[in-house]
Amino acid sequence: MSNYLNTERARLVILEDEPLVADGLSKHLLDLMPQAEILVILPSVKKALDWFEKGQEVDLIFADIQLADGISFDLFKRMEPKCPVIFTTAFDQYAIRAFEVNSVDFLLKPIEKKELKNALEKLRKCRESYVLPELRMALDRVKSGKTYLERMLVTVQNTLMPVTIGEVSGFVKEELIFLVNREGKRLITDFQTLEELEGKLDPAVFFRANRQTIIRIDEVKQIKTTYKGLEVQLKNPMLNRVEISKERSPQFKHWLLGSG
Repeated sequence: MSNYLNTERARLVILEDEPLVADGLSKHLLDLMPQAEILVILPSVKKALDWFEKGQEVDLIFADIQLADGISFDLFKRMEPKCPVIFTTAFDQYAIRAFEVNSVDFLLKPIEKKELKNALEKLRKCRESYVLPELRMALDRVKSGKTYLERMLVTVQNTLMPVTIGEVSGFVKEELIFLVNREGKRLITDFQTLEELEGKLDPAVFFRANRQTIIRIDEVKQIKTTYKGLEVQLKNPMLNRVEISKERSPQFKHWLLGSG
């Protein structure tokens, strides 16, 4: 990513199908970043795909979630964004999905200039650490001098088999410590405690939800508030719903949003 965050000479793209909203956002942006350049305003997934295929460099994307012919998540499934994304929408149910993309912030319409300024400040603060997730985690390991598990052994019918960490959705403790893989299979590990395992996992990727469960960040699907704390619904049906206590809820939110 370029150093535009110091000079404000940003190359911006706006994904928005409502002309009045696009004009208002453009005006706010140019007031806050006078030297910025708005390259294009794109109203649909199709037009966005066609434009991005040209390979023009972009520093920051403002993306409405609901576009004329679909949702912007469909675009980012087909084209991984190589720059930060700030989502704009009238519907807050998309918040969790937004943070699965390279999202810096999530702004609810109508967008106020103050909220937009706060989002840009947030982006400035993380400019030195903002890179794609895989590279960021690698840099963190180098800086800390600590290495984390990249693969581990599991037992399948009395046979040891290697599993890469990328295949893991989470871990569950019953009488034994089970690895739950992306396919929904439970495999026996040779770890004796979750504490031992937790210390070997990258904390940017895995979170100790409770005494029985460790979950992976990209498995989080939906979060509900309960009188006990949080109920987290996961994509993997073998993990399904996980309870997080009120005491650990703030730590979980910081972990999920990459701010703690």
